[in-house]
Amino acid sequence: MAIVAQSGEETLRVLLEWFEKNKVTYNEEAIKVVTQQQTQGGSNIVSPNGIGIVAKRALIDEEPLVMIPKCAVISSASSALANIFEDEGLGGSLALCITVMYEMAQGDESPWYGYLQSLPRRADIPLLWDAESLKWLAGTDVGKWVERDEKNVRDDFGVLQTLVADYPSVFVSQNGVRWDDFECFMDTTSLVSSRAFMVDEFRGNSMVPFADIFNHLTSAANVHIESEEAVCLLCGNEFGCEHTEPLDDSDDESEHEDHDDCESHGESGSDEWSDEGSEGSEDESDGEEIPILVDYNGIPVIDSSDDMDVDDDDDKDKASDKNEDDSPKMDDDDMLSGTLDMVVYQPCNAGSEVFNTYGDHGSAYLLHRYGFCDTDNDFDSVSLDTSDIMQAISVAVSEKRAADVAVIIARSKRMLGPRHRAHQSEDEDEEEDEEEEESDEEDESESEDEDTPPPAFSIDAPGHPDLNLTTMLVLSLAEESVFDQIFKSSSTFRHFFPIIRQFWTLFQAKLDSGASVSAAFRAANSNTVVKKHTIGMVCRVAHQLAEARLAQLGDNSILKNKPADPILRARWESAKQLRTNEASVLQMCIKRYKKAATKLLSP
Repeated sequence: MAIVAQSGEETLRVLLEWFEKNKVTYNEEAIKVVTQQQTQGGSNIVSPNGIGIVAKRALIDEEPLVMIPKCAVISSASSALANIFEDEGLGGSLALCITVMYEMAQGDESPWYGYLQSLPRRADIPLLWDAESLKWLAGTDVGKWVERDEKNVRDDFGVLQTLVADYPSVFVSQNGVRWDDFECFMDTTSLVSSRAFMVDEFRGNSMVPFADIFNHLTSAANVHIESEEAVCLLCGNEFGCEHTEPLDDSDDESEHEDHDDCESHGESGSDEWSDEGSEGSEDESDGEEIPILVDYNGIPVIDSSDDMDVDDDDDKDKASDKNEDDSPKMDDDDMLSGTLDMVVYQPCNAGSEVFNTYGDHGSAYLLHRYGFCDTDNDFDSVSLDTSDIMQAISVAVSEKRAADVAVIIARSKRMLGPRHRAHQSEDEDEEEDEEEEESDEEDESESEDEDTPPPAFSIDAPGHPDLNLTTMLVLSLAEESVFDQIFKSSSTFRHFFPIIRQFWTLFQAKLDSGASVSAAFRAANSNTVVKKHTIGMVCRVAHQLAEARLAQLGDNSILKNKPADPILRARWESAKQLRTNEASVLQMCIKRYKKAATKLLSP
């Protein structure tokens, strides 16, 4: 897109002026915004002549560095197109992509021009790689995710083409933006994937100026974003909102119905190209915009017209005329919407780059969504196909047992749904309480919930099967009499599930601490929860699954000669690092659990 055509220094000057005009403030005594002349290998995603943050002095814990008014973010829920999204039932990442493209099409007339001109044309995420580069990802999690991405993005582009045809006077190709150009749409998709942040329940994932200048460093970031996510779903305000004021009794019911309507709006457009496997919702879970009928400032608009037919003039009315101004109006009333604050939580030395955290994500997630891969990542994981797990159970017990386990998984999707590893231990107590309260009837309704994502299983660093997988394997490999109770009664399954998870949490922790296999088993099984033979069988299946997955990954012979082209070389290095990281996780699992199986299954 032709919105950027100037030097790095000029780009930075325009950006800083835009910050000042839009009340995006930062502690100039503590940090400075600089143009990067070169990247620091493996530590960030700043491209040559990109922009980064450097500490001018030592940064102190809990020190606020940046304040970003929420009215300065680009969100589909509060954009000029919000009414159209409401009418068409569009939301999620697709709506945000369209919003960003629309603002880029306005050129220097866009209220966000100063910010948008600082963005690169695209982010080099695997979704945009050519066929030869994608061969380097064969067998990896990212390689599988990209295949799905391509279909989903083309589906989204089809939705966009329908929208453009319905509102031709709104979606005008100009300033380097062509609405019928798939490559142009892909470029914007890559920017949204690599730069969007969750803001709050009203705005959802949004483009956040200044926050996206900070680069990511796994397990060693210096700052994070603090924001109030619970805001009014009608206007997005944190406080001073007229929708939260006490109402007369006569208005109580209607007001309640209005909020219910807002929360039940359907959304079109796939988010799957930016959310993957077991971590797809980490997040990012990642957050969805709730399309609401609002104007450019996020103020509710009441459409009294019953006529749904629109001509070109009506199309133009759908989009706000706020572009008459050169920046969003940000008076004191707008501050009611609140701010996003970048706050120090890990010290940083003077002269060092200041890093943000994009979340505790593994290498595959980071490469897939942001286009880079860390060299040392404690949150690495490698996904397993459910079909491979069922095959392993079939071999270990029987085909019937595997079929019955598949039924249990299908009716327990929410319990086994994707969750972030970093929060697993925090969720244990909550799980127990919730599971005891659920009824068998609720389980049946869950199995019919098509919106619930399928369960995700993985091998996690430093080499453990994830807790959902080990728990399912314990129950799947149990004696026939025990398994029959679990299979026939959902309440029995819910009863045993958290107990087994707690066993494995302690068992894995003991192994990581250096305890022997026998000592780890005794400590975890102090209440005689499981039989030694069953755990031995689980360990055997676990290392067999890791061996099979390692075979799918293959060796690095696919990475022959290192390319000379800078872009291809960066892709090659990222692919090599990802393959190395995934192989390391699987090899550690094989080594650890083969030893454990031998010990626990010995007479």
